[in-house]
Amino acid sequence: MRQDEQQPNDKERPGGRVVVKQERSERTRRNLIRAASTVFDQSGYERATLSAISERAQVTKGALFFHFAAKSDLARAVQTQACVTSGDALGKLARRETPAFEIATAMAHTLVDLLETDTTVRAGARLAQEIRTPDDPSLHCHINWLGALHGILARARKDGSLLPDVDVRAAAVLMLSMITGTTALPRLPADPVASGTARPPRPRPTPAAGSTPRTPQETGTLWLTRMLHLTRPALSDLPAN
Repeated sequence: MRQDEQQPNDKERPGGRVVVKQERSERTRRNLIRAASTVFDQSGYERATLSAISERAQVTKGALFFHFAAKSDLARAVQTQACVTSGDALGKLARRETPAFEIATAMAHTLVDLLETDTTVRAGARLAQEIRTPDDPSLHCHINWLGALHGILARARKDGSLLPDVDVRAAAVLMLSMITGTTALPRLPADPVASGTARPPRPRPTPAAGSTPRTPQETGTLWLTRMLHLTRPALSDLPAN
C-alpha cells in the first residue's frame, strides 16, 4: 500500500479538520459582511434587520449570532472592511512618483468609483453618517479619506504642485466634500448643452416594439470631473490632463 494511502491527508487529520472548520467559518463571516453591506446600503441602518441579512447571506440566525452578537457589530465590521478596501486603493496611489496634486485628483476619482461600484465601501460611508462612529480612520471612511487627502496635498505643497497660498486642510475638506457630494446628486439624464458639449441633434432610431429607449445618465465620475475642472485653477497651476 502506498504511503499516501496509509497516511490521512492534512484535512483528514484532527488538526486539518480544525483548519477546514476555520476556513468555513471565515467564509461565512465574509458572506455575512457582504450581505450586511447590501442591506445597509439599500435600507440604511435603522431599517436593516438581522433577518434580512441572514436571509440574504443564506445562513441561519444561529450562524449569524455566532459571528455577530448584534446589528451594531455587523455595522462595525462593514465599516472596517470599507476602510480597508478604500485605504488599500489610496495607499497604492500614494506610492506614485507623479506630482502629488495629480495623485490627489486620482484619489478623488478612485473614491467616487468605489462609491459607485463597491457595495461595502458605499455602505460603510453611509453608516458613518447614520450611526455614531468614533473619529477612528480604521472605522470612519470619511476620516480615513480626509487623512489620505490631507497627507497627499501636504506633499503637493512641498513639490509645488499645490499653489503656495492654498490652505492644505481646506483643500482636503473641499475635495472630500466633492467626493461625498457625488453620492447625493441625482442621476439626471445627461444634458450635452449644460455640459458644454452640445452637438447638432442627430435623428434617433425608432426603438423596437416593446423596448424602452435608454437615456445616458450622469454619473458621479462625470460630476466630479466637472467640479474639479471648476476648482482646479484655485488649487494648482498644473495643466489639466
